[in-house]
Amino acid sequence: MTDTASTLRDLTLAKTRSRPILDELARLETLLPDRPDDQERHAALLGLLPPLLDLRGRALVHAQQYERFLALAEADPSALEARVDTGNALAILSHAGEIAMLLVPPGSPDDDFAQAMLAKERARQYRADGDGRHDPALMNRALRATVRSGGMRLVIGARIPVGMEMAARRFRGEVLPERDENETGPGVYHLEDAHALEAWFNAPPDLPALLSDARCLFAAIDAWSEPEEPGPSWYAARRGALILAYARLCSIGLWPARSSGDLVAKMELERLISERTADPDSMRALVEIALGVGRRIARQGPPFVTVLGGVEL
Repeated sequence: MTDTASTLRDLTLAKTRSRPILDELARLETLLPDRPDDQERHAALLGLLPPLLDLRGRALVHAQQYERFLALAEADPSALEARVDTGNALAILSHAGEIAMLLVPPGSPDDDFAQAMLAKERARQYRADGDGRHDPALMNRALRATVRSGGMRLVIGARIPVGMEMAARRFRGEVLPERDENETGPGVYHLEDAHALEAWFNAPPDLPALLSDARCLFAAIDAWSEPEEPGPSWYAARRGALILAYARLCSIGLWPARSSGDLVAKMELERLISERTADPDSMRALVEIALGVGRRIARQGPPFVTVLGGVEL
């Protein structure tokens, strides 16, 4: 797309999209197959998760569009109020993609490479450049999922392995997914989709319901008591259910609270992850990162709320 706009007012906006917008965390739920046995369907989810480079590409597009939004808003701040929710929507889409990339386990050599590249990129950002957007300790905890036995390692400054040149180009954003008006799969959204982005952002998910759903998944995991000789499907089912539960918890964190009920859900979420010490610490760190993003958006003021019973949260 040719970028000709010099301010937010100059954007030529597309008509409202007929296909609903889904962020990457919400999209994971749609991948759960329809099977009679609940344990089997959650085990099958692991084979249906999106490639990490696809998640990376869409997250990069949304991050670039958010940076473009900030640049156009700076050129004409008077137009910011009318389009602020376009930026909010892009921020959530971008962060949801980045979190999903750390939540989804690798399933191919390209996925292993993408995780190794991500660990290398974050190490540079948080240790050398100092320009990371999140707390370095939280990011280090979240990145532990990328360090596994037998996984690929990339040292800063090392050459790209043979056969991974295109994967490297995709990771760096040299090859990005295109915007397609007729797409039927996961999509990318640009500033020109402002009307649809704003409508999506202003129809947020039910945060207390997401928390209830996550608790149901945790209860299911606990109910699948460990057999004497656990097989691959048992491990896969627990892993699949855990991914879906934490996707919901991260969504609660990302979306800013608009009611006291939302704030209560966020408080209960913080208590829940502090108690679930047996869960992977990397997943719990992702929830904390998401909560920080939601708080930053909520500080914009109404319609968001940050105070419950006189206490700012």
